[in-house]
Amino acid sequence: MKPDPIRRDQSIYPYFVEITTRFGDMDVNHHINNVAYARFFEEARVKFNHNGVLLEGGHRPADLVAFRTMVAAVSIAYLAEGAYGPPVRIGIGVSRIGNSSFAMGAACFQEGICLAVSDATVALKGPPGGMPDSLRERLGQKLLRSVD
Repeated sequence: MKPDPIRRDQSIYPYFVEITTRFGDMDVNHHINNVAYARFFEEARVKFNHNGVLLEGGHRPADLVAFRTMVAAVSIAYLAEGAYGPPVRIGIGVSRIGNSSFAMGAACFQEGICLAVSDATVALKGPPGGMPDSLRERLGQKLLRSVD
């Protein structure tokens, strides 16, 4: 994945999660470890999806009861070194809506610097006909914003 420079712009993300860095997130060089970034992006995906996209109040909405979701692919590009101490801020949004899957784009920021970007594809498994229009509409409200 070659990250688009636009992805480093915080204004394109419709949703943010702030995560406190932990001492255990550091590697031997005193930088945030690559595995920690994977956890940060995972946490942002979960909170994003639990915030009225795939779950509402901790429960599946009626239109998704017959569906199961799974992360089908994840990629991370590391752009700068992060440090233990300051929290990270993960911006996240929907980058693509398909017939039975959608893609999410995210970026990890610390003190205004973009440290990493991530892409994830979430697949839906369920009844024939693919993604319900109601989910398509919810996802459409959380698209990454374009920069003018």
